Amino acid sequence: MTGFPHMSNAAERHLIYMQGCCVKQASSAVAKDYQKIAQALRDSGFNVFFELRTSDMTDSDEQAQAYAAKIAQYVQNLLTKGVAPENITVSGFSLGSSTALVASGLIANPKVNYVLLAGCPVGASRVAIDYTKVRGRVLSILDSKDDKFGSCAGHLPSDVTFKEITLDSGEGHKVFRLADEYNLNLWKAPLETWAKGQ
Repeated sequence: MTGFPHMSNAAERHLIYMQGCCVKQASSAVAKDYQKIAQALRDSGFNVFFELRTSDMTDSDEQAQAYAAKIAQYVQNLLTKGVAPENITVSGFSLGSSTALVASGLIANPKVNYVLLAGCPVGASRVAIDYTKVRGRVLSILDSKDDKFGSCAGHLPSDVTFKEITLDSGEGHKVFRLADEYNLNLWKAPLETWAKGQ
């Protein structure tokens, strides 16, 4: 898997950021926004893993399941190197949020942090999620105008540490892929707080 950051400092805070679906070209405006978001997270002090994935890598459930397994292996590698689970955060937007939920079940560590950007899928999901297997500290951030993803309340096991925040940005689902400072900070600030165990 390409793009793994340097992992020698176990005391660092590690953040995995997974984008949404349907990026057709790496040179597109949406792709550049995702890259700006990843850089903003680095600028906040996280050791960030972000791999830009185009639509031919993300379109099927099989691809999402395989990617979740790779993310889980990456987290296990961090843990093996001595990184505290409290210093690991797995985050994702839309398709990335669903992939994070699958990875959570594979990682199965109650102390790893998760930030779901857009929350949980409404209706049929392109990714098969077994919510009963979700483990960890889960922060769900959704927008009140989002008709694609909504609340995770009632989906997760009762022993999962869970918090949910609803934004009222007016942008709906796309607020989580906008790279301007105002919209980015709507969710980046609570992500940073959650990743620090607060």
